[in-house]
Amino acid sequence: MKTKYLFLMLALSGAVFAASDPAAKGSNKPATPSYLITNDDLPFKTAATSGTFFPVASDGTLGASNRVSLGGSGSGGGYFTAGRVSVLQSSTQACAYLSLGGAGEVGAVDINSQQDIGNFAANSADSGVANGIGLVNNGTYVYASFSTSNTVATFAVLPGCALSFLGDISPIGKHLGHTKGMALHGTMMVVAYGDGSIESFDISGGIPVSHGDLQDASGYTVDRFPTGVDITQDGHYAIFGDVSAFTTVEVSDISSGKLTKTVLYNVGTQQNSNNVYLSPDETLLYIANTGTGRITAAFFDKTTGKVTPGCTSATLKGFDTKWVFLASLATQLNTGTGSVLYAAEYGPSSGVAVVNVTSTGGACSLTEAAKSPMMDPDSTSLLSIGVYPPRSF
Repeated sequence: MKTKYLFLMLALSGAVFAASDPAAKGSNKPATPSYLITNDDLPFKTAATSGTFFPVASDGTLGASNRVSLGGSGSGGGYFTAGRVSVLQSSTQACAYLSLGGAGEVGAVDINSQQDIGNFAANSADSGVANGIGLVNNGTYVYASFSTSNTVATFAVLPGCALSFLGDISPIGKHLGHTKGMALHGTMMVVAYGDGSIESFDISGGIPVSHGDLQDASGYTVDRFPTGVDITQDGHYAIFGDVSAFTTVEVSDISSGKLTKTVLYNVGTQQNSNNVYLSPDETLLYIANTGTGRITAAFFDKTTGKVTPGCTSATLKGFDTKWVFLASLATQLNTGTGSVLYAAEYGPSSGVAVVNVTSTGGACSLTEAAKSPMMDPDSTSLLSIGVYPPRSF
């Protein structure tokens, strides 16, 4: 277990709707199809890597998958909190961006047709072969964090889901850490470096410009190191998940346009809390306990930013036998608690955990579904998932 924890420390960091048709009284447009999307992240010499699309049923169960080849190589693992899937939904297009760490490129897939659009490179020196490439987007730009070159590239989103490289920066933490988790809100990007420090950037002009607020998180002095990050829908708070011996998260008030000193919350005894994900109604903060194969849900007050203990799942099926790490989280729905929570499972039998969520009267529960996990037949390296339509934060 000590070896596993050291590896953790060093290596790995929308709503379904139906609209009325004004041209046909009494008829309805079909509901937007919903998909869970994986980045299979297959390394060089294994096979061309791919994205796998699982249709999501109304009860949250996942249907038969469709593999979309990306024609390049992944990194086969890396940072837990570097999201390798970034989903875009606009009035004109639906795109899934998937990183190819081995190739140093970003792949684009048209979600409606599930067709590969192509792979897009940044600067020739930008590389993510060591620990992958993390992705986020705001509908106008896609940002890619390259783990080997330690750069963050900016791409403009073009019609048809294509990308155009604009430039890159080389951010670095106070203790020489490199970009692990990223999150966007409006004109702000928030970054966690995994070395105990955090920073925010102005992205109003596309390429990020530091706000000059690089700082140690409160947990740094007690061996809590932020790696994952999420931001509330109103942009008031940034929430960080820590690499830690326990379940700890940190919250910074960013309503001024800059990071402020984080408040540290201990919300459980499970090991590590790298990946964090707010429920659509922002009442629950989902936390992947990577070290123990469980998921914690903490209560979150979106008015005050306070986090309080909630509930923890049992150990998910197959932990330490079929898979070894938990990473990316996503919810089925973009309303309420999200109804069903999904979690990426990395290992020889990579798959997606399916966890039913209940929350009533200040109490919650997380119960793994009978048919969980849904195996990803195209991956042994699954760290990242995304859901379409995306959460509207």
